[in-house]
Amino acid sequence: MSENTKKEPKSWEIFSAGELLCARLSSKPIYIPQRGKYCYRIRCTFSSGLVKKIQTRYYDSEEEALSMRPFHEKQAVEKRIAVFKCTVKEFQSLWWRCGYFDRQYNKLIKTYLIPELGNKCINEVSTEDLVKILEKIPNDGILKREKYFQVCDAISHFFETAVKYHCAEQDAGTEASVLMKYKKTGQEEEHSSRAPVSETFSPEQVLLLLKRCQREARSIYLPMLLAVTAGLTVSEIIGIKFDDVDFHNQILYLPYLPDTYLCSRPDTVILYGNARKAVFLSDLVVDEIRLQKNHLEMLRQTEPGFNAAGYMICTNDGQQRKKRFIEKPYARMLSRCRLPAHPWKNFRKIQLNQYGLQKFTDALAPQNPLSQASYKLPFDRNFLTGLLN
Repeated sequence: MSENTKKEPKSWEIFSAGELLCARLSSKPIYIPQRGKYCYRIRCTFSSGLVKKIQTRYYDSEEEALSMRPFHEKQAVEKRIAVFKCTVKEFQSLWWRCGYFDRQYNKLIKTYLIPELGNKCINEVSTEDLVKILEKIPNDGILKREKYFQVCDAISHFFETAVKYHCAEQDAGTEASVLMKYKKTGQEEEHSSRAPVSETFSPEQVLLLLKRCQREARSIYLPMLLAVTAGLTVSEIIGIKFDDVDFHNQILYLPYLPDTYLCSRPDTVILYGNARKAVFLSDLVVDEIRLQKNHLEMLRQTEPGFNAAGYMICTNDGQQRKKRFIEKPYARMLSRCRLPAHPWKNFRKIQLNQYGLQKFTDALAPQNPLSQASYKLPFDRNFLTGLLN
């Protein structure tokens, strides 16, 4: 979370700054004597020529700040930084004056959001804050439900705009809206005797989980991405080494264990000759693996013996993860997202089509110079077989 202690920004500064071209993170934590704490500084350059210098949140020790550097590096790469500081009420006023609004949406924001959160910094508003507000709104009956969904859409659009113009780091509005809309439709399904009980998450729920893990549980973000997009088990994931990944062809090679479900996946080919399987990885996953590899190689430069075996998923001291390492953070993320407690293994039942993968890519893909121009996932087994020949 960014700290910006300067005067509140004027509307022209926020809405005329243009695209954030570059966010440069300081090379090491900076000690602030007045506070007795450490932070990073970020130099933000916009297309209009505006340059803003901001500080990250403060940390009690240099070690704590160093441990959070990968998080801030990722923020800088993705340019998801709160450069301008303002309250919810101030942003609503700027939003209104600059015309980035729907008249009905503005009325709903003033009615439901401002009385509860008006004086709170918009970058500090959490999904939980918005869920509490939405839970108070009556939503029974067709007309009330229609208005309820309209409030959800207004809040979603409001926070999307705040993220777009760098007043907030996370889109808490869309997360809360998706969650509450799902909860509402789920309640309706419970009253229908024909409504089937889902065995796993919907793509929207998975995206909500992944976005939350991206910010708050980095240790299980890449494992969850691999489980969802490639159908891998935890045992397979913790055994992956960087040498197992063919980055050029975007293929992951793993030992083959008989599994009829995995054999049905269009992105997987079983190589019976050498008891291995080849899994095609989407650009979204390969880019994330590259970032992980770069991060671990930086750590290896300071600690020569770190992660000598080259595991892709490892502990803070470079050792291979145990199978149960996902349990606590996964349970915590399910609780915070208020999602049903489906077992982790059910991620493997999700098979994304091209449209679903593109939605994930738009929401999660880092703005990385290594990223491909377009995101692809072959659903023709012959294509993957051709790459292997």
